Amino acid sequence: MPYEKPGLSARGRSAHRMRPLRLHIERILCPSVRIPLTAEFHYTEADPLVVLMELHPAEGGVVPWVLSRDLLFDGTEEPSGVGDVRLWPSIAHGRRVVHMKLEAHGRSCLLEMDRGRLEEWLLETFDLVHPGTEFHKMDWAAGVAALVEGKRNQP
Repeated sequence: MPYEKPGLSARGRSAHRMRPLRLHIERILCPSVRIPLTAEFHYTEADPLVVLMELHPAEGGVVPWVLSRDLLFDGTEEPSGVGDVRLWPSIAHGRRVVHMKLEAHGRSCLLEMDRGRLEEWLLETFDLVHPGTEFHKMDWAAGVAALVEGKRNQP
């Protein structure tokens, strides 16, 4: 799992994981065609800058995306992101939603999800690791050692 990066995680093995957020979302193919799927968001203080989003399509499998926690929260307030991940708040059918556009390998996917539940869950992540303090618990010595060791092992 991406939260178990050697040398770059929080000190100690007692890093807290939050309850995941499970949302029923829609993939928008065109205005009249929407495909329901489930998204699960995971956060842990061991990797405080990121949120792991797992998309669970109806046909099976899991599609993981690693997202910036700040980008995700900013996208609930205003258009944010460039490149592979872009988000913006909107109103759809009288509901507050967030649209997320994901791009990779020349393909894109447009998703729509409930903004209120996402915001509420992200605010809980801020209770666990306050914005601006993400680097306070990082084990920098172990991170540098892992990078140096990686260089030594390269051909």
